Formats: sequence, C-alpha cells, structure tokens
Amino acid sequence: MSSFNRDPEIIRAIIIDHYENPENWINENEVNKDQYTSFNASTPSCIDNITAHVFVKNNIIEDIKISGIACAICTSSTDIMANIIKNKTIDGAIKIIDNYLNMIDAKEFDPALIGEMYLYENVNKQVNRINCAKVGIKGIKGALIEYVNRKQK
Repeated sequence: MSSFNRDPEIIRAIIIDHYENPENWINENEVNKDQYTSFNASTPSCIDNITAHVFVKNNIIEDIKISGIACAICTSSTDIMANIIKNKTIDGAIKIIDNYLNMIDAKEFDPALIGEMYLYENVNKQVNRINCAKVGIKGIKGALIEYVNRKQK
C-alpha cells in the first residue's frame, strides 16, 4: 500500500465514500434467488445484519450483491472486498478473505494479497469495531462456502 493511502484523512474519505455510495448494495427483493447463493451474517455488538449474495459461474465470482443494514465500517469493508474478489476463483477469493481476517485479528498476513482492504489495518486497535470489520466479509465467505457445498451435493 502506498504511503498516500496511510493518510488518515484519505482513509476516512474512502471509507465514507463506500459507506455513502456502496457499489454492491441492493434491496433484498432485487436478488434473483435462482442465480445467486446467499448467506446472512450479523453481530451482537451493533446493528450489522447483512446478507451476501454471490453469483458464480465456472468457479469464477461474476457478481456479489449485499443487502441489509450495517455501520460505516461494515458497509465499506464489505463493499470494497466485493470489488476486490469479483472475477476471482472461489479459492483465490477465500485466500484473500482469510488473509484480511488474519489482519483484523492481528495475526500474520500478506498485505500484497488484500489490496485496498489494507485501509482497515488499525481496526483491531478498536475492539468495538473488530466485528464490524469482519461480519460482511464473513457473509461473503459464507455465501461462497454455501455455493461450494450445494455444488458438491
């Protein structure tokens, strides 16, 4: 990540932009349930309750939609992650997601894999925001795992 993106004002602006204008957020009833695999994730620590909807074709994530209600950290991190993993394989996406979750949990991670998600590197210093930074991402991962499980049946 460039030093430009370490500027707290730039980080704040990117997070707020993805919160106020998320590219992947839709109304629940707009999802084609026949094409998308969905997974709901929530946290008891705040209002975050989102459902991730993934559309996978030939093991490639073609689209991700998010519905529900969430705070700024949850909305923005989920929106950015959706953008990062679109057009990736399921395994590649899960590797990126797990790397990001390691960062949030203050474990070893590879910054080169997570791209813009590096914006959230200091979230783990705010204990009350850790779940916010993870719940939407866990929703996306859950939808991907659900897709794989359905395909194996």
